[in-house]
Amino acid sequence: MVKKRTEHIIHADEVEIGPLQLQLMLGSSYKKAIELCVNSIFCNCGSKDKRLVNYKSYINDVNDVILKGWCSSCNTIAARYIETGEREGIEAIADRIRHTNQK
Repeated sequence: MVKKRTEHIIHADEVEIGPLQLQLMLGSSYKKAIELCVNSIFCNCGSKDKRLVNYKSYINDVNDVILKGWCSSCNTIAARYIETGEREGIEAIADRIRHTNQK
């Protein structure tokens, strides 16, 4: 079995965003999208009750959101990718967030 990494890799094009900024990125579907994403992660631990916990949110250069955290069942790193970059109007929101957080 392949050994999982113990730390997340933060790529140069990724900018950490806070909870309110994540809500701006996801818009009116925020609660539903987060609930879906934290409850449906891939982890090969085999647990049926796993969740993404203690996660941080990032946006990348194509304005998609990545949640990087831990599997609640086996306590190894886990992540969830949310394709938000193609939503209408998201570029202006993402650019403003990126500009604010890179200062």
